[in-house]
This record gives sequence, structure tokens and C-alpha cells, in this order.
Amino acid sequence: MVSRAMDIASVRQTVLDGRTKGIPGTTAPFALADIADKNWNVLAEDMPLPLMVLKRSNLDHNSKIFAEYLGENDLSLAPHGKTTMSPQLFDEQLQHGAWGVTAATVNQVQVMRHYGVTRIVLANQLVGKANVLSVVADMNADPNFEFFCFVDSIAQLKNIQSHLIPMAQGRPIGVLVEIGAIGGRTGLRKKEHALALIGEIARHPSHFKFCGIGAFEGAIPGLDKSATPVTAFSDLILDIAQNIPKSAYAGLEEFILTGGGSSYFDIIAERFNTLKMDIPVRVLLRSGCYVTNDHGAYRTAQEEARHDPNRPWNAQFRPALEVWSYVQSLPEPGLGFLTMGKRDVPFDAGLPVPFKRYRPGTGFLDIGDCEIFNTNDQHAYVRFFPNSDWQVGDMICSGISHPCTAFDKWRFIPVVNDDYDVTDGVLTYF
Repeated sequence: MVSRAMDIASVRQTVLDGRTKGIPGTTAPFALADIADKNWNVLAEDMPLPLMVLKRSNLDHNSKIFAEYLGENDLSLAPHGKTTMSPQLFDEQLQHGAWGVTAATVNQVQVMRHYGVTRIVLANQLVGKANVLSVVADMNADPNFEFFCFVDSIAQLKNIQSHLIPMAQGRPIGVLVEIGAIGGRTGLRKKEHALALIGEIARHPSHFKFCGIGAFEGAIPGLDKSATPVTAFSDLILDIAQNIPKSAYAGLEEFILTGGGSSYFDIIAERFNTLKMDIPVRVLLRSGCYVTNDHGAYRTAQEEARHDPNRPWNAQFRPALEVWSYVQSLPEPGLGFLTMGKRDVPFDAGLPVPFKRYRPGTGFLDIGDCEIFNTNDQHAYVRFFPNSDWQVGDMICSGISHPCTAFDKWRFIPVVNDDYDVTDGVLTYF
């Protein structure tokens, strides 16, 4: 089944006004669909700062090169929606060939379903009455909705089942047995435990349908030193898959083998593509941050992959997220403050990196030697090195590290062209 088009018309009719972060306070209410008619330009100070923007050209570049990579390597993609939680971006990803969308919570599933996503992977454990009932009710209501969730223990399976018994279930829940690494995050650590869980799933065909194996390699211990643990982890997963009794997947049209975040997806894809079974194998990546990349952790990971002769990835994503802020105070020599902080930018995987400076009425100027070394709720601390000529009112463009904790700080994000004209906007639903 091909994923159907989403219905995002209601998103574009959402009314914005001066109460919305990023919208000028003097603005009368208007529909998001009409934002281009405002003729706003970020550099002309038409919008209040701080402001996070999406560069249209870089979004399109990233989508294009990743779609080419997927096609050349016979891979499928269910991008992790938790990165952006933007139905408009989900829609773009599906239009570029995504097989489905990945969620991390049932609340995220509900947002995706509201806007018409028809195939969702919950790459997490489904647990608890309200969560189970929500998913099954949606499956019962829409025969075209395909749902898969991770299971990593018989105890979890029984938790789900305890909530299924009293309700009418039109079809079984698709489950993917999750494999994890010792010292890592969720997932089974041993082959015998995985095979035992698969056997237990088979004993409850009215409630569950075994569909394949899932994993996440980004939380494996030792990745701070090298990517080598990813290969060993992949081989464990392949060993488990090759030892699954044929009877466990005899009724499937395909076997789903899914992994691949945004840092090591090329290793996962290369190893997973070696799996041969009696039925077709769908190697499904769940990379989410590729769509914007960043100026920090993911950019570093991508560069390491591109310059490693043993890694198959050699393309280059472009950072599509920027945060603009003003220089608001220069209270001491060598110290300045920007009008952005923890409420505006991520700080969990590295602080923002200033890389452009624009002075209204003058134009772009050299950024100089500087670094952001701390943030408060609404302030960024900047350390200057000698001969800085920054002034209060200068506009500073900073790159971020970790898109997942950047999008969640903005309900509205303008989309800009390379001249910083606002051509569109996206909304997020965290």
C-alpha cells in the first residue's frame, strides 16, 4: 500500500497574530497560508528577534540527496517525526518518497493521524491502557491505517494484551521486536530472549502480528570513540534475524528490518542489506534530522562519515536551521549578550555557534572571533576575542546543535529564501 497524501489544509488556515512568537506585535490576525503576502524580510527587521528560520534551499537540497541515496540503495524511509512534529514537513517527506512516518509517543501518533498519515512506526514501547486503547480504536476505525510498535519483553506484551482482552479488536497490532545493546537503551540484549519473545507473539495471533525487527544504534555505548560498535550491533541483529523460525514469518508479505538514525544510517543500511530471507526484506531507515541537519552534532557526524574511507556515505547535507538574535548588551570588555536563550535554542548537545553578523543599514560584517559559552532562559553569553567591533543592535545568525530540541521551542517557524524573504511558514505540534 502506498502512503496517501496528507490533509494539511487546516494547518495552513491556522490564524496567527501578535501573540505568536515570531510574529510582529502590530500584526492583525491572518491565516498562515497568506504569510508570503506580508512581504516580510528578516534582515529588514520586519519580524521580531529572536527568530528561528528554515532555509528553503537547504531543505530542498537535503530532501533531494537523501531521496537519491535511498533509491540507489533500495532503502525505505520512515523519518522520525519527533524531530520536527510539523505536519507540513511530514507531507513534504512523504511526497519525496517516504514509506511512512516514525513516532516516539502515542501523542505524536495522534497528531500524525489527525493530519492523515496512514503508516506509522512507533519506535518505542507501547505501554498503558489509554495508549493501547487509542491506537486500537484508530486501527478499528480506519482499515487503511498501518501501525507498528516496538516490543522488547514478554512483560510488555502482556501489558498490552491486558488492555486488549476486554475490547473488540478488528485486526492484530503489528509488532517489531526491538534489539538493544548492553549498557544502551531499550531492547533485548540476547538472541535467545528475542527468539523467545517472537515465539510468545506467535501464540496470540488475534492480538499481535510479528512483522520484523527494530533497533536504534545511536545509543550504543562507545560511539564517542568510534563508529565500530554499530557494525557489531548490526551483526547481532542479523544473527537474530537469520535464526528466526520460518514459521514465525511464513504469513508475511515482507520482513521489516528497521534502524538507522541520523548519524550512522549508512552503516546500518549497508549491513542490513545483506540479510536474505525466504520473503522480501524491507530495510527501513528512520533518520529524522537529515531534513535540516545542523551546525553541531549532526554536522560533525556527517563529516566524520564523509571522510571515513570505510563508510559508504559521501554526500553532504546542508544546515537548514538558523536562529537570529540581536546584540542587546556589551557590559564588559570581551563580554556580550544576545537576545536568545534556553527558551529559543537547544543546549543539550552543544551551544549555538554564531556564524553571520548583519548590521541594519550597513549590511553583512565579519563575525570576528567569538563563542557562546552559556545560556540563561532568555540570554546567550558571548565571549569576544580581541578587536571585536560588535555593536548593540547588530543581528547575529547562529547555527544550532540538535534539531530535535530546536523545533520544540517554536510553534511557528518562517521559511525563508536565500535573501531572507519570508516565503512560507511551518507550524509544530509538540
